[in-house]
Amino acid sequence: MQEVLVAGAARTAMGGFQGVFGETDAAALGGAAISAALADAGARPETVEELLMGCVLPAG
Repeated sequence: MQEVLVAGAARTAMGGFQGVFGETDAAALGGAAISAALADAGARPETVEELLMGCVLPAG
């Protein structure tokens, strides 16, 4: 079994459909969340071997 460490988590703000984030692609928003999670954990990007993230579009 490999050692697993959850070092941190972050999320982006939510906006309405085609609202304030309408022109921002998911990769840019995800990158901001990843950068924030690394900063909060005090981790350097080069020390990360694997990163998992998700993207959800809420219904309604």
